[in-house]
Amino acid sequence: MSRTGDNNKKKKDNNALNHQKNEQALDNARHGKHTYSKKTDHL
Repeated sequence: MSRTGDNNKKKKDNNALNHQKNEQALDNARHGKHTYSKKTDHL
């Protein structure tokens, strides 16, 4: 069976993407968004 791979494909820079997500998560945490705690505050 012949392999038909694309050797000219650009590589993804996952490190940069993860860094961007991390920065966004830290920024959200600073503003108190998307907080998670195991204790429920509605009981």
